[in-house]
Amino acid sequence: MPQSSATSSIAAVVCALALSCTPVGAPGGSTGAGSSAGASAGGQLGGQCRGDFGVSAAASKLETFLAASADFTAAAAELEASLIASCRDMGQQLGLDPAAMQGTPGQSQVEAACMPVSAKLDSELSELRAAGNLKLAVVATPPRCDARVDVYADCMGRCQTEVDPGKLDLQCEGGELRGRCSGQCQGACAVDVQGQCQGRCEGTCNGGCSGTCSGTCDGQCSLKDASGRCAGSCSGTCEGSCSAGCSGSCQGSCVVETQASCQGECRGGCSVDFQEPYCSGEVRAPHADVDCQASCDAELDTKVECKPGRVAVAVDGNVDAGLQPRIARLRAAIEGGMGAVLMARAKLQRLSGSGQAIVRTAGAIPGAIGELGIGAAACATQAAALLPRATASVSVSINVSAKLSASAGAG
Repeated sequence: MPQSSATSSIAAVVCALALSCTPVGAPGGSTGAGSSAGASAGGQLGGQCRGDFGVSAAASKLETFLAASADFTAAAAELEASLIASCRDMGQQLGLDPAAMQGTPGQSQVEAACMPVSAKLDSELSELRAAGNLKLAVVATPPRCDARVDVYADCMGRCQTEVDPGKLDLQCEGGELRGRCSGQCQGACAVDVQGQCQGRCEGTCNGGCSGTCSGTCDGQCSLKDASGRCAGSCSGTCEGSCSAGCSGSCQGSCVVETQASCQGECRGGCSVDFQEPYCSGEVRAPHADVDCQASCDAELDTKVECKPGRVAVAVDGNVDAGLQPRIARLRAAIEGGMGAVLMARAKLQRLSGSGQAIVRTAGAIPGAIGELGIGAAACATQAAALLPRATASVSVSINVSAKLSASAGAG
């Protein structure tokens, strides 16, 4: 018997005995026309699976796994829906016929909604550049995603009951710790401003940036990179980051190197424990139980907080009056929708690795919970059936978001 059929059959028996739930793959589980079972994130764990299975180590590990599985499948579905909504909005701005975004049999909903938009963006940019001998560049500042260190510590404490969350050896890899610091900030201090900035301006620098403007320059930029982003000084308005010398008003975060108190966000180190610390890279617990680490990685990645970047369409050249409406539609589509696409992509990329790990954990969980009863086995089986579908959805959504951003020239 194929593995998928065996999983559905086992789930059917266990659910019938314990939960009266609808196993994945049963009739009624479709997400609508044009969806495919392996590329849509639909499905939820039954409410009984959020219950208390006891105080043993096996119960703690199961409860953490089930909570992470529920959060993971919900996040995969939410991000898939976000991409679909963004693509439909962009398609409307570009004048696409809604029927063109209905897809074909066997195609997922996110592919059906987004692939026509990707093709339209590619063709519009190519045709406009050729028709008017214009230079059109899409300049995108990527979103910033931070992971809550205390969320990870709490998860580890629930999963490994013998562990004190406050004493875990957590590390921030590929980034820096950030948060509120009631002591001395040892690194950089970022404060929200609407005025002068003596450090690095992250946001919009009006009036000129004599340092390096990384992003969009509405004015004269002394140097641009291969993708058309400004990478030099800007005589007009710099949207993105001005490394220094923001001669006008900074609207966003003003970041200053410091070894003193910080009334904003401290980045790097703090003389006392950070309050609500974030990690701008990856949170790791070097000595954690492998199954707990997989569950907590997945839970953390579903709760990562991202601030959207900025996307702008820069046009260089004389625009013929006949092309202005097309350029306006293109600009409205890209500037209105690509920011959400890039943020979804950033979150999806985090989910991708942790999803594979929690799927492997799903195969090991049943053998560790034999004493917990048939209800626990039913929940573990249901989660094990839902997770591969959610990870497949994440994979498809990553591919779709990558094609969209490439078509728009947004990285």
